[in-house]
Amino acid sequence: MKTIFITGASSGIGKETAKLFSSRGWKVIATMRNPERGKELADLPNVEIMKLDISKPEEIRATCKEALEKYDVDVLFNNAGYGIMGAMELIPESEMRELFDTDVIGTMLVTQEFIPHFKKRKSGGILTTTSLAGIIALPRDGVYGAAKRAQESMVETLYYELKPFGVFSKAMIPGGTKTNFQTPFNLLEGYETAAANQRKYLLDGNEEFPGPEEAAEVVWTAVNDGKDQVRYCTDSVCQKLYDQYIEMGYENFKDWFYLKVFEKK
Repeated sequence: MKTIFITGASSGIGKETAKLFSSRGWKVIATMRNPERGKELADLPNVEIMKLDISKPEEIRATCKEALEKYDVDVLFNNAGYGIMGAMELIPESEMRELFDTDVIGTMLVTQEFIPHFKKRKSGGILTTTSLAGIIALPRDGVYGAAKRAQESMVETLYYELKPFGVFSKAMIPGGTKTNFQTPFNLLEGYETAAANQRKYLLDGNEEFPGPEEAAEVVWTAVNDGKDQVRYCTDSVCQKLYDQYIEMGYENFKDWFYLKVFEKK
């Protein structure tokens, strides 16, 4: 039985991925800050809940060690994280540091714990949930987008470092996803119109964002398709926006996007 270790599995993409992999015969180690939120997953076959707050280095080391001593983990899915939004000059230093400690440093520390295991067995993979905001810079996303670009860089570096050992590294890229993704710091001040237009852009004419179930299917594909591919958009809307950005090129896109977001004529 293959095994996947998932961070941030209490809700959204992490939870749906845990449910999907369990239903398809995998052992799932579903980690989360509050194990009480994992009761639904705990009732599924072959799911084990473990406590893990990725902002706590000692907890990272203890939980990862326990998992690797008990299971021959095939895949690490770095999914835990949260967002903050606001104009750059309005975000306090404490908020910046806390976000980077979790989304960037925490993710890297978890990854470090698994690399020797994968290299030794000469197989396996590391998936990391990044964001379209880590590729396309968006207003009020200066800090969150920077954290996600850092994750994108980590994923690309690991592609080169781990490929000689038969280990893959892939980025799972959500755009807007219908989850309870946490943005505890969210300021609109000075960018009310831009925020509304940005939401319209990310919805791409749809009434609501795609659900996490679609993302879970993409995670399954990324793990099992055997492709030498790094970036996977986790839904069709995100894929369309990503393709548009790549096709236009940054300089053309920035001019078009500025007019779209700020309604310049």
